[in-house]
Amino acid sequence: MPIDDETRLQALVRMDVAQRLRSNDLSLTVGNFVLALLVAASLHKAAPPAWVACWLAVQFVNAAFHLWLGLRWLRSPLTTANAPIWLRRVTRTSAINGVLWLLAVQIFWPGGSDAQRMLLWAWMIGISSAALHSLHAHLPAYFAMVGPVLLGLLLAVLVHGAIDSWAILAVLLLGSTLYIHFAVSLRRLLWDSLRQAHQLAHLSESLKLEKDLAVKLSQSRSRFLAAASHDLRQPVHALSLFVGALKQNPSKAQSAQILQHVSSAVDAMGAMFNALLDISKLDAEQLQPQWQTVDLHALLSRMAADHSLQAQAKGLRFVCALPPEPAALMVRSDPALLERVLRNLLSNALRYTPQGGVLLRARRRHGRIELLVADSGVGIARARRAEVFDEFVQLHSSGQGLGLGLAIVQRLSGLLSLELRLRSRPGRGSLFTLLLEPHDVGPAAAPGPLAQPQLGGEMVIVLDESAEIRLAMSTLLSAWGLGVVSAASMAELMPQLMSASAAPRLLLCDYRLGAGESGSDAIARLRELFNSDIPALLLSGDTGLERGREALDQGLTLLHKPVSQAQLRAAVGQALRPSNSINTTAPG
Repeated sequence: MPIDDETRLQALVRMDVAQRLRSNDLSLTVGNFVLALLVAASLHKAAPPAWVACWLAVQFVNAAFHLWLGLRWLRSPLTTANAPIWLRRVTRTSAINGVLWLLAVQIFWPGGSDAQRMLLWAWMIGISSAALHSLHAHLPAYFAMVGPVLLGLLLAVLVHGAIDSWAILAVLLLGSTLYIHFAVSLRRLLWDSLRQAHQLAHLSESLKLEKDLAVKLSQSRSRFLAAASHDLRQPVHALSLFVGALKQNPSKAQSAQILQHVSSAVDAMGAMFNALLDISKLDAEQLQPQWQTVDLHALLSRMAADHSLQAQAKGLRFVCALPPEPAALMVRSDPALLERVLRNLLSNALRYTPQGGVLLRARRRHGRIELLVADSGVGIARARRAEVFDEFVQLHSSGQGLGLGLAIVQRLSGLLSLELRLRSRPGRGSLFTLLLEPHDVGPAAAPGPLAQPQLGGEMVIVLDESAEIRLAMSTLLSAWGLGVVSAASMAELMPQLMSASAAPRLLLCDYRLGAGESGSDAIARLRELFNSDIPALLLSGDTGLERGREALDQGLTLLHKPVSQAQLRAAVGQALRPSNSINTTAPG
């Protein structure tokens, strides 16, 4: 068991022991005083009356003080922090009681007859046995009580003698040994039982938490299946209808319009898969911020230009309010992840705003930078504000998305150390606020569309097990002016390379090929065959962390499916840049 857990367990057991002693404290105090009265009444002739009266008076004061002190203690709650203090108090009161009984032996033994001495002996044995039952849970308190009693008997026998001193001393020694043995054994049994009780309680709580987590995961999976089965079918259904419409040989204008709708449906599917990919990466802790200085003025201006067109298409107003000085909006963050957060907020605002408008504002306030995304949409009830950040939750059905946008916003905000706030009123709209620390030093960088290089003439090798994907990839790359050689495996590719007039400039391989072959192995073989570090793109639907590490070790650019046309064009253009070079050795 870890040290912290063992320490916590010991503290809980100690508190239980203190609670047991605390619950019996008042009865023990009263019982101790009643015993004092009985002893004095039965042995008053064995000692001077004045001494007996003084001893009883001290016992009374002791009982009254302990009762007052015990009532005070009962008013304060018992915790693991103050349990040791309570146990020390019990030990001190037990020691006082033990000393008073030692005095009783010294008072009643010297002048008593043999019968009175045997009666006193019986009283002391009874008191020791009662203490064994009441105080064995805390051995220091037990020994503080019984030790003086047994010591008083020993001194009385040695100093004043008895009927058979040696026999009495032997019985006293044996009794003391048995008391100690029984006390230690009972204490061990009690503490073990209390430990097991707490371990069982902890195990029960852990099982309950695991059960609750399993139920939550099951509910999340059910929500995902419900959302995915509907929302992913929608664009697929639309695509099937558009394809059917194209088969009817429509006019050129109609074909262009249908293709635009096809593109929109594909983009919608890609956005859903990308949302799922983002969640899976966050779950696997694969996303790590690439910190740099970001020019929010440039970033927000570009995003405003993109979303203003969407707002205009819905008949909404879109306002972007930025300070005139770009230097006022410099922060240190990951520009790509920060843009994803803002795009999700803006897309959400536009989606749930049927009329009115959307505001994107940036300002410096109280030493920090505030990014505000406000809308005049349907709003969110106060009781459901926390719910909107759960995965696969859509409070207002829009027929779009999987309910992951705000879940991604919240988790990326935590990853980027952003403070996220939400204010909303049903029917009035919502206001999301991001708080960032300003960063006024260093060059600025903002993600932007790369200038597309001119493609033409270069030979590209495409390896993919799927014939449909090879055909689609070859068609697209050929439309960009590239020469394409495609195959399902290395065995199928090799005969085609025999007739190739030039070495390939780019390798584009799916990770999973036929016959158990992997794309990374195929890339390594082709680089060895042409004796060149040919730029390569590896496509995979596997978002596991080990896949990214494998690509990094081999110097490969990894693209997660689905890959949009824009993403593929950008990756191909970057790989074919003249300055591009890929080192096949793993980074040091």
